[in-house]
Amino acid sequence: MPPRIPELGRFAEPALLILVSLSDGPKHGYAIMADVEAGTGRPMGPGTLYAALARLEERGLVEALPPVDRRRPYRLSGL
Repeated sequence: MPPRIPELGRFAEPALLILVSLSDGPKHGYAIMADVEAGTGRPMGPGTLYAALARLEERGLVEALPPVDRRRPYRLSGL
């Protein structure tokens, strides 16, 4: 039986948008926010972004990579 993906509840929309953004490769926070706004026409604030990234990382769905020029990129984990 495949592993069950944890529920995200009321936080599902930002998390889904982040996962879609990361589906084409690793990105840092600003690049994720720009990608989400380009795709939806709505901005995602840094508070929403980093709270959702923390929840996704806690659930093992994304992982932080080593910083590059003071920016920390994230990528999808291998789940």
